Amino acid sequence: MTKKDISVKLKSPTSLSIFPEKSPQMQGENPSVLNVFTTRNVAVRNKNGHFWNIIENDKLAYKRSARGAAIGTYPKIIYGPSVERLTSSNYRKLKKGSQVYYDRGSVLFRGPFVYEKTLRGPILLFTIRDAGYLDKIYKFIIPISKLKSEQLFLVKKHADLKSAKLSSNQSLKKSSKKSKKSKKSKKSKKSKKSKKSKKSKKSKKKKKVSKNVKRRKNRNKSKK
Repeated sequence: MTKKDISVKLKSPTSLSIFPEKSPQMQGENPSVLNVFTTRNVAVRNKNGHFWNIIENDKLAYKRSARGAAIGTYPKIIYGPSVERLTSSNYRKLKKGSQVYYDRGSVLFRGPFVYEKTLRGPILLFTIRDAGYLDKIYKFIIPISKLKSEQLFLVKKHADLKSAKLSSNQSLKKSSKKSKKSKKSKKSKKSKKSKKSKKSKKSKKKKKVSKNVKRRKNRNKSKK
């Protein structure tokens, strides 16, 4: 055997061959454990093409200075939806279809991960698309106990929709109440006007009657 053959045989295998769970591409239908190694080549953009790298004011945001910008210049921040850190105490807020982003300490967040269900453990099951091949979808699992060390952020889309619906319903209720009040006030005004008009008509009739009576009396006196 030559030295080259020995070096090829003794070459250390990659982490993917030692730990197949660290490569979602090699897993098939089995889910991979969600961590820094497994999420290297998964999606970073949402359906609108937006990507994020920080959390600013409890919102997803992209913050980066322009190329060639002077040191210390404040970069432009692009804000995304509101989020909250996913923990063992609030993971029950997840609903099927909820979106989660993963801060793995790299240039960009990975996501959106789509929540599917909670397995026995409890263990959270997510799906996400490949970074390049969008038709490939991978499954990832993460135990609730790992949420302390792994930073996952839940997009508060459902909550925002609920609050928006509630606010719209409240505004509709308020507007309906206002319209009812206005209708009542209009009706009361009309009723008051009609009452006044009736009273005025009655008083006019009484006056006419009294005048006619007086005239008759005067005529009778003159005849006498």
